[in-house]
Amino acid sequence: MESEITQIETNVNGTSYHLEIQPGEMLVDVLRNQLRLTGTKVGCNEAECGACTVLINGEPILSCTYPAAKANHKNIVTIEGLEQDGLLHPLQEAFILHGAVQCGFCIPGQIMTAAGLLMTHPDPKPQEIRKALKDTLCRCGGYPSIERAILAAAESIQAERPVEGPEIQESIYTHETVGRVKVRPDAQKKVTGHAVYTDDLSFPGMLVGKALRAGIPHGILKGRSP
Repeated sequence: MESEITQIETNVNGTSYHLEIQPGEMLVDVLRNQLRLTGTKVGCNEAECGACTVLINGEPILSCTYPAAKANHKNIVTIEGLEQDGLLHPLQEAFILHGAVQCGFCIPGQIMTAAGLLMTHPDPKPQEIRKALKDTLCRCGGYPSIERAILAAAESIQAERPVEGPEIQESIYTHETVGRVKVRPDAQKKVTGHAVYTDDLSFPGMLVGKALRAGIPHGILKGRSP
């Protein structure tokens, strides 16, 4: 049975791995802790926010609740695997050009979900994009830019030409900044999964703290166990 597997063979971003997993270990923990692919983020750890989305055999899945044992003999693609030979995927380019990258924490999940969508719907309608992303939440609220970026990427792939940036309305005034597209200096790191957040840090001897929350909404403390 899969639940009894302690060693798995899997392919991640084109590389084959033989991995040892702990009972009950989730795929996101294997990706982040064993393979150090920290582009896959852990937001809620309850399959609610979508930040941990990766592709398994081409299908977007939430890796924080996907048992690692089920990844045996599967092909996995993470945000780090979209970039090929130093060339960004059209989705990554579009997210940069259309200003869809803000804090960036949710972006890997957004892009991987969109990548799965474009495999089955190469010419998606706006409503199809919204439906696909309904469980992939952006705390910055940058949904319009994200939607436009996905449409631009889809058009680029279909037409086999570079991604086009947003249309900027011309002004009678000339400015160096206002009315011009300015790319965030950290955008490329965020769309490729190479941006480092606090939870991505790891070094020898590092201590990890976790919150232990009460199992009841409220109560009266009458004593303590010896």
